[in-house]
Amino acid sequence: MSDHTFTLGTTPSALITELCTEQCPDGYPMVIKSQREWRILSLAWNQGIDSHLEALTGRSSADASSGAVNVHPSELHVLLRRLFEADMSQGFGMADIDEAWSLRTDILSTLGVEEV
Repeated sequence: MSDHTFTLGTTPSALITELCTEQCPDGYPMVIKSQREWRILSLAWNQGIDSHLEALTGRSSADASSGAVNVHPSELHVLLRRLFEADMSQGFGMADIDEAWSLRTDILSTLGVEEV
């Protein structure tokens, strides 16, 4: 059971940052083994500065050869928002959008957040 429950896409950025900072002060670590998840992650990651004037910077890292990812606690909300806002104009296909939402909910669940 999660400590926090929100409607899909509405988890506050400040809460994501707070939980990540508490639980993963050196960054949120992942190993992406699926080519499809890697594609989705790279589409979300490589948007540069977005409409919220935010970006994933050099404080976060992703290595395609090993699949190792480490997202800085203050940037995890950016990645998660981009996964939620994924659309076809950004290169995502319909199946990719479902996968992006699934990756988002999986990451949030590890922080004790459930989105329904």
